[in-house]
Amino acid sequence: MMHDHHVPARRQSLRVIAWGWLAASLCAGEDAPGFRPLFDGRTLAGWESPDLSYWSVEEGAITGRITREHPCQTNQYLVWTGGALADFELKLRSRLTGEGAINNGFQFRSRLLPDHDIAGYQVDNNLQTDWLVRLYDEFGRHTLAWRGQRTVFSEKGQATSTPIPEASGPATFRLEDWNEYHLTCVGPRLTLRVNGQLMAEVVDLDPKRSELSGILALQLHSGPPTVVQFKDIRLNILKPAPRVAEAIGPAADEPKRRGLLERALAVWDLGVGGHGARHPLRQVGDVELNVRPDGASANPRARVARFNDGYFDAGKELNVIGDRITVYLRACDPQGRWTQALFAKRGHHGIINFNLFSVDLPGTPGPDIGFEVHTEGGFVMVSFPVSRIDPLAWHDLAGRYDGRTIELICDGQVMAKRRWPGGRLTVNQEPVLIG
Repeated sequence: MMHDHHVPARRQSLRVIAWGWLAASLCAGEDAPGFRPLFDGRTLAGWESPDLSYWSVEEGAITGRITREHPCQTNQYLVWTGGALADFELKLRSRLTGEGAINNGFQFRSRLLPDHDIAGYQVDNNLQTDWLVRLYDEFGRHTLAWRGQRTVFSEKGQATSTPIPEASGPATFRLEDWNEYHLTCVGPRLTLRVNGQLMAEVVDLDPKRSELSGILALQLHSGPPTVVQFKDIRLNILKPAPRVAEAIGPAADEPKRRGLLERALAVWDLGVGGHGARHPLRQVGDVELNVRPDGASANPRARVARFNDGYFDAGKELNVIGDRITVYLRACDPQGRWTQALFAKRGHHGIINFNLFSVDLPGTPGPDIGFEVHTEGGFVMVSFPVSRIDPLAWHDLAGRYDGRTIELICDGQVMAKRRWPGGRLTVNQEPVLIG
């Protein structure tokens, strides 16, 4: 089962490019034609963050700093304002110091989330580790290739890794020293060199999880006292990014829908596990994040959660109080079975706050999608057979109760409706579960 990102509750071929090999043959520190600076060495012009208190320019370097007097509980990013990048070469020098096994890096071909966190590819550094540097997928598959590793992801998502002998074994550099990072992204191939030496490479052919364009950002990872610095940042664009917005979350929706989401009691972007939501989600079991959807009616620019054998738990505190509720979920069952829990706050029939579900109901010829609530007037349910819709497609599902009627809507069409002047909804201490 896969779910798309907005869930409000309330009344609520592998390609070898000649240029890539040419760039590989250049000596460290020697730029090919086409590079331009992204940092003037004096100011943060061309870079932005909602909280600049962590960022400054010191000794000619962009500096991110965490101290005991100014702690950092959430990751901070300094985003380059030049827009999305597709195929490019990036060179920069960086160093990292601090207390303990601190982590830092920079994002590329990534997406900015509503709370200014970032999802996507990352060059990741970590002190007090054997690997020191890797290619990573933030909010996705996590490690793509360790230092000394080349990984190919097939079109079906299967990873095959082989060693890069010259980068294996003890590291030849220290993160506390200035090192030059040279990142080359051409189509599905991501190549990372440090001080001119190949360190890690990824060929990402997975159409559901690869990223062919996105933003560039410098990271200051939350945690203990840290100083991370970047300088001599240069960019060579090999292929411009398409002029298509990659926004997600409420800002990506049309104004009418955005207004609805902003008034909702709770909204979760499931593609990133509800990160940044007012009511956090706890991931239980096997749920894969940041997956590009496929199938009929899929939005190729969206990112969704794939529920393999898991679910999200929003806790017990949320209750929809009163005599009105609207719950919404965009969902797809890739197998077309529709026999999974969807979105609910319920125990037994007497303590249901709401329940949007799919199951094969007794006395019906196949699976059904239903919506039920419990009110002062008792238990009530409406449902429709999955045979009325394309079982393999993405669908917008909404259950609604307004104190007079209860109805179930699919893709804007009322599929089931019943008069129910049942009064106020029953509240409970059951968890809100999604998936």
